[in-house]
Amino acid sequence: MENSKKNNINNIIKPFLDLNLFFLVITIIFFGLLALTSASIEFSAKKFEGASFYLLFRQLAYLVFSIIVCAIFININSESLKKNHKVFFLFFLFLLLLVYLVGTTVGGSTRWLRFGFLNMQPSEFYKLFYIVWLCAYIDINKKRIRDIKIFFIPFIWFSIGAILLLSQPDFGTIFILFLMTILMLFIARAKFIHLFLVGTIGTLSAALIIYLHPYMQKRLAFFDPCQNATQEGYQLCYSLMAIGSGSIFGKGLGASTSKLHFLPEVHTDFIFAVIGEELGIFGILFLIFLFYLLYKKCFLLGDKALRVNLNFQGMLAYAIGLYLIIQVLLNLSVNLGLVPTKGMALPFFSYGGSNYLASLLAITIIFRIYRDVYKKTMNSSIR
Repeated sequence: MENSKKNNINNIIKPFLDLNLFFLVITIIFFGLLALTSASIEFSAKKFEGASFYLLFRQLAYLVFSIIVCAIFININSESLKKNHKVFFLFFLFLLLLVYLVGTTVGGSTRWLRFGFLNMQPSEFYKLFYIVWLCAYIDINKKRIRDIKIFFIPFIWFSIGAILLLSQPDFGTIFILFLMTILMLFIARAKFIHLFLVGTIGTLSAALIIYLHPYMQKRLAFFDPCQNATQEGYQLCYSLMAIGSGSIFGKGLGASTSKLHFLPEVHTDFIFAVIGEELGIFGILFLIFLFYLLYKKCFLLGDKALRVNLNFQGMLAYAIGLYLIIQVLLNLSVNLGLVPTKGMALPFFSYGGSNYLASLLAITIIFRIYRDVYKKTMNSSIR
């Protein structure tokens, strides 16, 4: 009898919501809030006159606001998203231009627009809706993507955004968007010679940008950061020491010593180092496993969408999976000294409203694609 009731409830929910994905996202969000609480408590107490949970409460406010926005956004079906892909893309491209003209500078970077007491980082939303535009473009031109003229158009628009992002500067977002463009065109079966050509041009352009910006060259200290720990390499040096001191089982939740004003940006770019110190290798593996499951869910959904001829939805599900996992891998790589130090948020973990909302909007799109694929599947022989 109880099993029958459970099956009935599952059958009612299934057309609207992937419960496994829902609980996976909830787990990631709560793990992120727990990690942020531990990482930010000392920083908050010092900066906000003893208000130890100040950043946590702000992050909870961002979460509530994001849920409200996503509850509205989920009513936009994936076909409508495809139909209006240019509107979303051009709107956030315009906001990037506004950042260039009237943006707020924090810590030497001009990446924010200020609306009263709120700061918005348009590049976080531009990343997501550039991907939406790219998937729509690939779907519309899927039969001509091997034509070099059609192939190069995404890189023209990418270059326009890259120029604005470089002025902030935000080299990390440029790298993510370039990599996403290459990967999605590869999935769309563009010619290898075209991919190789733009890959070579992109690599040479990156080398030139680094050459022209001495501060970027200093970040190459990640090869031996502790030798230069009092200057450019100090963030990475303390990050590696924190992760190393966590060993296998960690020091225990809340027991990090690196967050006691030794490691900067513990609540944003280097929150992973605190997780490694407090929860050890097991905590790190658990975090990686959660994001692997999320990535796998996106890819399985993308595969199912393609099999029922929802090509845009399938490409977008693939793209969002890559969009999230690339950010995670880059953040982990920075914390572990595998790539040069770069400000890169860990989705659902790092403090900040813009990345939080953009990440939840990405998940909302996945939930919407799930609904649309389920409806199409019910009218198809594919299950």
